[in-house]
Amino acid sequence: MSPVRIIRRRSFLERTLRHPIRLQEIARTLVAYGLSDWVRKLKLDKVFPVLRQMTGWTEGAPEAAQRWILLRQSLEELGPTFIKLGQVLSNRSDLLPPELLKELANLQDNVQPFGFAEVRKIIETELARPLDEVFRWFEREPEASASIAQVHRAQLADGRMVAVKVQRPDIAYTIRTDVDILRYVAGLAERYIPAARHFDPLGVVDEFRRSIYNELNFTVERANMTRFGRLFQDNPRIRVPKAYAESSSERVLTMEYIEGTKLAEIESGKNRSFDKKKIARNGADLVLEQVFLHGFFHADPHPGNILVLENNVICFLDFGIMGRVRPAQRQMLTDAIVGAFRRDANRVTEAVLGLTRRHGARLDHQRLEDDIADLIDEYVDTSLGEVDINRFFIELTATIVRHDLSIPSSLMLMTKAMLSIEAVGLNLDPEFNLMDTIGPFTRKLFLHQIKPKNLFDEGSELLHDYGRFLRDVPIDAREVLRLTRNGKLRIGFRITGLEPLRETLDAVSYRLVLGFVLAALLVSSSLIIQANVPPLFRTVSIIGLTGYGLAGILSLWFLASIVFRILRK
Repeated sequence: MSPVRIIRRRSFLERTLRHPIRLQEIARTLVAYGLSDWVRKLKLDKVFPVLRQMTGWTEGAPEAAQRWILLRQSLEELGPTFIKLGQVLSNRSDLLPPELLKELANLQDNVQPFGFAEVRKIIETELARPLDEVFRWFEREPEASASIAQVHRAQLADGRMVAVKVQRPDIAYTIRTDVDILRYVAGLAERYIPAARHFDPLGVVDEFRRSIYNELNFTVERANMTRFGRLFQDNPRIRVPKAYAESSSERVLTMEYIEGTKLAEIESGKNRSFDKKKIARNGADLVLEQVFLHGFFHADPHPGNILVLENNVICFLDFGIMGRVRPAQRQMLTDAIVGAFRRDANRVTEAVLGLTRRHGARLDHQRLEDDIADLIDEYVDTSLGEVDINRFFIELTATIVRHDLSIPSSLMLMTKAMLSIEAVGLNLDPEFNLMDTIGPFTRKLFLHQIKPKNLFDEGSELLHDYGRFLRDVPIDAREVLRLTRNGKLRIGFRITGLEPLRETLDAVSYRLVLGFVLAALLVSSSLIIQANVPPLFRTVSIIGLTGYGLAGILSLWFLASIVFRILRK
């Protein structure tokens, strides 16, 4: 048997044995935290009948506020995958209530470091070289420890000071197991909880899976660091650590070690040698530049991921999760901001429709524009220093969801990044307001767009699109003429919104058919009884009696279905 087949068979066996054990552990944890009603709704008590005896069921459901606290605590107990899921969902204000979002934002990722023997083993396995050959010295105790990896300070053989990020042993297997189980639970939610289908649980889990699998692959993070550094190489306000490919792999990331002061120390006032106001303004301006000018941004700029260097230079850390905004989306975001400042509700509405996806077949465009106009009136008339940007985003998201539109995950990441940097700014400077930065930045954005190089690039792209269109026109026209000449040209029409009419016609046709069948049964049974067709029961044909009986049963079923339909309405 080939090694690949052996590995696949072993992997299947491990999943078969491991998944039920872990699923039962998850269900027991939910029950222990008073969330047994969720376990019942998901029918997990049917999967594990012993669950009732092992944990005992709690009667009643906790209050909404208490429920979200218990959920956050259960996620922390269930480990890295569930903590990461909660952190990802903490920016989905389009899906979850504000009280739950607040609790998810408080998730703590406190994990004990693993031993140096494991660190050495992983590095030597990944780099295929002894640790002492790669590094002149290596700090045994980690500088930081998280759920996926921990970071050690070290010095390369050529003397360069580095920080080495080492993935936890078996964390990839643990996360993949948990993600498989999450996908199974999401399927149960869609099947047994109708209200959950609106939130697309399977889609959320699939999106989370892509995100966390990228975070597990340090090669992706290294590529993110390289790209980010290239974009900001000429910006004196930011420093991006270099990544060293020759001493990195999928589970080991070696990067430049940068001496700096943790932002948390500056926020707390322990270090007074920095200009807090300037750091707040620089941080906000840099996040806006990442989003609107480059379309590639750090998705989690919280104090633990930011160092401050001399002259208030900012250094972002941890590039595992990055957000991307495509050029078309950036243009629409720009239109939305400019339209809001110019009180142009129509322009903002068109930008919102371009940025979102529509679920329903119909959209009340005028109602959406009116709602957005009300938002603009409320916030644009307010002085910039008094605008609550967090409340603005929440209300805008609620408006979008109310009109049956959904927001792409990349834009939710962008919202989270902007709200995170606003929170950092407020901690540094109580008078800080993100809108004070957005206003001047729109002018900077306009100047960036009319730079000769950008105009030339946009014009070149437009000419390329038109050239491709003109090149394809003769080919497409020739194909249409060929199909027409051969009599194979087909034109299809699709009319939406007729589903209720189709259902009504189906119901009417079923009733007509059933009526004809009943009439045929009654007439044929009467003729058979009249003709005394044997076999007979007391001179009455048994076949005819059977026909009458069947007609009676069908009539009762037909009447019951009509009554049920009327009562259901």
